[in-house]
Amino acid sequence: MSLVAAAARASRTRAPRANLCQLQARRCLGETTTGPAPLDIKANVKPAIEFFTKDPVSYTEFKQQCSSLRLYSFIAVNAGIVLCLFMDPPKSSYWRTYSPLYFFSWVGGCFSSKQPLFLTEPAEREVNVPDIYKQLTLNRRLEGAAEEEEEEH
Repeated sequence: MSLVAAAARASRTRAPRANLCQLQARRCLGETTTGPAPLDIKANVKPAIEFFTKDPVSYTEFKQQCSSLRLYSFIAVNAGIVLCLFMDPPKSSYWRTYSPLYFFSWVGGCFSSKQPLFLTEPAEREVNVPDIYKQLTLNRRLEGAAEEEEEEH
């Protein structure tokens, strides 16, 4: 038999090298998925209750009890925080403006505008801007400003 034929026959009978590398690289830690899905509320009730009523026999059982209890403890802690904020909200103006309760009045304010968005007539000012500009460009000072400086000193 020729060398080429022997190499071809050997490649057909042996597993490819890629599979051998993948088998060697696999870490067999034993962390396969067991128990109910992490977000399945109904299925996690039993292991969560067993955390308080039954002693675990193995580490995997204890881990499942803790994982099931984590879902309910997260829900309970967040519900408690929200309840405390609604029962006794902070007194700051920031909270009054951006609290969830203000959202509904903000939405209502978007649809019922008391003032128009754009001005309907020129704004009335107490200061005559064109006159002040003329005084500053011609005299480089305002009329009456020198009198106020003398009174202060």
